[in-house]
Amino acid sequence: MSSDPGIDDSPANPSQNGIANAELDIHSLAGCFDRLPDAVVVANRQRRVVYLNSAAEDLLGCTLHSEKHCPLCTEILHTESEEDHCLIDQCLESKEPLNRIPVRLQNSKSDWSSFSATVSPITDEAGDMVGCLVILRDLQADLEAQPEVQSQLATLASILDNFPTPFFTVSPDLVITHMNEHMEELTGYTREEVVGQMACSRVLCTEQCGTDECLLVQAMADRRHIVGIRRVITDRHGKEIPVVVNASIMTDAGGNVIGGFEAVRDISRRVEAEKKIELVAEMTQEGILMADENHRVIFANSRLAEITGLPEEDIVGMSISELLSPQHDEMISNLLSEPDPENIGQLCFCSTLQAESNLLDTYRRYETCIGLSRVGKSRITYLYLRDLTERIEIERELRKANSFLNNIIQSSVDGIVVVDTKGNVLVFNEGAERILGYTASEVVGHSEVLLKFYDIDLAREMLRRIRSNEYGPPGKLNPTRISFTSKSGEEVPVDFSAAIIEEGGREIGSVGIFTDLREHERMRRELNDLRENERMRRELEETQRQLVQAEKIASLGRLAAGVAHEINNPLAGVLIYADILMKELEGKEQLRKDLEEVISQTLRCKQIVARLLEFSRQSLDERVLFDVNEIIGHCVELLQHQSLFHNVEIILDLHSDLPQILGNPGELEQVITNLMLNATDAMEGRGRITISTQSGLDMKEVVLTFNDTGPGIPPEIKEKIFEPFFTTKPVGVGTGLGLSVVYGVIHRHGGSIEVSSRPETGTTFIIKLPLEPPEVIPEVAEKGFA
Repeated sequence: MSSDPGIDDSPANPSQNGIANAELDIHSLAGCFDRLPDAVVVANRQRRVVYLNSAAEDLLGCTLHSEKHCPLCTEILHTESEEDHCLIDQCLESKEPLNRIPVRLQNSKSDWSSFSATVSPITDEAGDMVGCLVILRDLQADLEAQPEVQSQLATLASILDNFPTPFFTVSPDLVITHMNEHMEELTGYTREEVVGQMACSRVLCTEQCGTDECLLVQAMADRRHIVGIRRVITDRHGKEIPVVVNASIMTDAGGNVIGGFEAVRDISRRVEAEKKIELVAEMTQEGILMADENHRVIFANSRLAEITGLPEEDIVGMSISELLSPQHDEMISNLLSEPDPENIGQLCFCSTLQAESNLLDTYRRYETCIGLSRVGKSRITYLYLRDLTERIEIERELRKANSFLNNIIQSSVDGIVVVDTKGNVLVFNEGAERILGYTASEVVGHSEVLLKFYDIDLAREMLRRIRSNEYGPPGKLNPTRISFTSKSGEEVPVDFSAAIIEEGGREIGSVGIFTDLREHERMRRELNDLRENERMRRELEETQRQLVQAEKIASLGRLAAGVAHEINNPLAGVLIYADILMKELEGKEQLRKDLEEVISQTLRCKQIVARLLEFSRQSLDERVLFDVNEIIGHCVELLQHQSLFHNVEIILDLHSDLPQILGNPGELEQVITNLMLNATDAMEGRGRITISTQSGLDMKEVVLTFNDTGPGIPPEIKEKIFEPFFTTKPVGVGTGLGLSVVYGVIHRHGGSIEVSSRPETGTTFIIKLPLEPPEVIPEVAEKGFA
């Protein structure tokens, strides 16, 4: 060890202090001391350390060969009290050993630890004090080694583990030194993971951990108890848990702070209940207020703040007399003055008027409920203020609305009757009185009168319809024509609608509304008569116009026949002279070819005239066997060279072995001509007509098919096309007799005609003619005009 001004560094003189022999004895025992786990220090009378074992060197961070004085000699081996002397001095002065004296030492890492120090005097052979032997033992281990302490520790450990509140202890550096089972359950950490290894901040994870707001830091720094502080901890799974914390300190026998402890109580259910209560208090439409026995407000919800016009934070602490009316303050005083404890929890009500904070001349009406309850030794009054102003105003408006609606019901020209589920009449308006002849006093409250004008079977049927969805939405009946019986016995036709009345999903009655149709029926009959007269007038005018048109056509036919006769004579002259020229032009081939073309065209004109004459001379009653294909060919040849057919393609698909039929070929030519002309008109001179024939029905009939590529026939007029004088052409363009003539001819021949058409896809007529038609066809007289 290095020298010190106050300590003699020279070897001890055996003759002076007798330490030499002691030193020899110490060195002889050094081997034993070095094997001890406790720190062993030997000092001479000058408090000079002459020996340190290995444990002491590790603890104190110095050796005998250090340049510094041993801390033991300078400051360490003192008790906590500054008034006490050095332990070695005490031992040397008293010459008595000191047993298990608590001391705190700062080790080489600057950490403070608690030890028990046992100091024994060393004497020479003469019995004189030559030094001290100091043994330092860990205080905790030393205490636990004592049987009575072990028993107390076991008892304490049992108490701590079975303590119902989660808690833990910490060292001064906030490392957890103990935690009970309930703390393990709360945090999710085990004692093996935490004790001696983790700081409390890692286990609790509160916002205050690691800051000056840490309760354990405050408790140990101020040496005080901290009670009832709310915190939110986070367990190892990340779940936040609201708790109430109590913190305090732990001290040793000398009063030194050696750690702290914290008890934690889970208040999750309480916090959840508080949130629900707070939510209810804030959601309610009533103003809620709580006051203490001095009439000071301790709680007020936001609704009460709205009522008073003051912020919530300003209301708390105010007097009831400052906040509400004198009537409220008086009621609270009366309630608190009651000596009878049975009044606790009772409620009393009052109705008060209070001026608006912003409109002094406007008053609002409140219903107040005041109650009293006891919290500990204190009595708390609570008030519920319900604003009735809007409700009163609504009721006033509702009465006005009911009066207005009743006026509407009574003023309606329609009859309105309301009945409940038992059939009792509740409403019978003036319209119903006028229509049925009964007064409201005769019907309301007299369900038997209802059945006099409303048959029971009819009522059941109407109720069935109301409940179904066939006659309107469920619960409603669309206007339906029925009849009531008036008081005079007259049957009254009405337009009746009804609906079921529900309240809260429950049926409470039904309402029926009916309109008197007697005047309506009279006007409808008159209107129908007018319409019928007008229709007949228009039909007569149309018939007259069409007959005139038909007469014109017939006259044109006769004129055409006369013209044809007149044309035949010039045509004959042209042919005669052309034949003479042919003979005179022998050898002149070019002129002969031109003349042959003249003769050919003249013959064609003669053939057309012959056809016209033949068509005009045909008898409608004459029946002969003829070839349908030949008739079709004649009609096509007659029409295809006309300008109307220049852009129309005519396709013939005629069956070669078609049998002949018995009938009138002229009439059939009329049919084919009319169908081709109609098709060309429909296609506006551009398109394709396909005519086909075939045998059908076991060779007993002939089937003709006419198809065009026109726009088709709209469905709404498809059934009218065979009616006489029906036409879609402008006035003066068509007679409306073409298809009617076709229909009559086909039916006179015992056949049938069908039409198939869709818009924009063309039209197809299918004609079926029997080989031998019957003699008389009754339908011709009804529908045919040919």
